[in-house]
Amino acid sequence: MQDLEVAAHAALRSGAWELPRPGAGATPERHRALAALARQDLSLARIAEAHTDARAILAEAGCEPRSGHALYGVWAAEAPQGRLTARRCDGYWRLEGVKQYCSGATFVNAALVTAHAGDDLWLFDVELAATGVEVQPSTWATPALEDTATSPVAFQAVEVADDCRIGGAGWYLQRPGFWHGAVGPAACWAGGALSLLDALRRTQRRDPHALAHWGALEAAGWGMTALLDQAGREIDADPLDHGAFARRRALMLRHLIERGCTEALDRFGRATGPALLAFDAEVARQYAALVLYVRQCHAERDLAAIPP
Repeated sequence: MQDLEVAAHAALRSGAWELPRPGAGATPERHRALAALARQDLSLARIAEAHTDARAILAEAGCEPRSGHALYGVWAAEAPQGRLTARRCDGYWRLEGVKQYCSGATFVNAALVTAHAGDDLWLFDVELAATGVEVQPSTWATPALEDTATSPVAFQAVEVADDCRIGGAGWYLQRPGFWHGAVGPAACWAGGALSLLDALRRTQRRDPHALAHWGALEAAGWGMTALLDQAGREIDADPLDHGAFARRRALMLRHLIERGCTEALDRFGRATGPALLAFDAEVARQYAALVLYVRQCHAERDLAAIPP
């Protein structure tokens, strides 16, 4: 975990995570950059994707980040066991409750956090050194993505200045960039699958069965890259989503990338057998991380939401 924290902050300081914003004219390059990060390290890419998404959200709202070297998370997941609430006070907001699934909880500097005020959903830029913010013990039970420090975070009467509210009521989900940003995790999934292709290329197995799986992985990798490029071009052509296609495009793309990754996971094991997964730490780490990461795709729930 310490290594990931050091690597994340080093990448941030170096400017390596200064990616094109969605819809700004170079979105295919953004997708390829995220995939390239994930191809090297899915855990680091997960942190990078959240940080770059946060920066894009702030820009979309016309807001500045806290500083150029502030590492951001986006904590917007909703859990059935409770939700974070926001109450408007005199010149500030008070956040109460527990936010689940907070990646980078122990080492990000700030997070864009969703909270409920009645029936409305609001988004806040919260400095994590603020009084009342407390990272709770992690219940993460798998070594997959364990180093991303994904934990519940408690907010105990946390005061957030009114000018740290990002957008209006419901803005976070209603803005055009929400669905543009939803492509980012899929780019990371694709990069994870490409890392398995890289590992297969390094093996000495050249029997017909291994070659057939290799060929299928090459095709799947090319297809996923082409999908991400096409989605990027479409986003750049309609950044404000006047055609009202962003949601359907993101859901369809995420489904197709998830299917490509599932095929890659299956074919990789069938091509190589257990050796790499048992004795190559980096391959085993990427494989396990990809298995878990693609489950961020909501499967049939997303498919049911595609028809217009």
